[in-house]
Amino acid sequence: MKIIFNLFSLYITFLILILNNSEFAYGIGNVDWVLLKENNDGKEWIDMGSIKEINDREITVLTKFFKNPKKSSEKGQLSLYVMRINCNDKIFKDTSINGIPQFGSKWQTSNNDDLIDVVIEKSCSERIN
Repeated sequence: MKIIFNLFSLYITFLILILNNSEFAYGIGNVDWVLLKENNDGKEWIDMGSIKEINDREITVLTKFFKNPKKSSEKGQLSLYVMRINCNDKIFKDTSINGIPQFGSKWQTSNNDDLIDVVIEKSCSERIN
């Protein structure tokens, strides 16, 4: 039984070494983070390479938000969002937060959040260019 386990482990290790080819990573593409704004709430980035047009009104974009800690003893929190944005109506919904799909998310306004406003503005202007 131990021999079979060792052979199986050797086989798995061999497959990992053979299949661990860096060319597979190129399919993911490079991330081009651009810091859009920083305020007391935190910092907001977008990945310029992730902006994709869904139709003539809507796009998706990958964003990164660093939430500043409330107290000096706390650590800040970093989150990744995939946002779907309606450029005509200036509304959005989060379709994924930290890699977890947000099924049934509702369209919403930025509610005058400067960080969300700048994401909508920049992402929609880049789609046009």
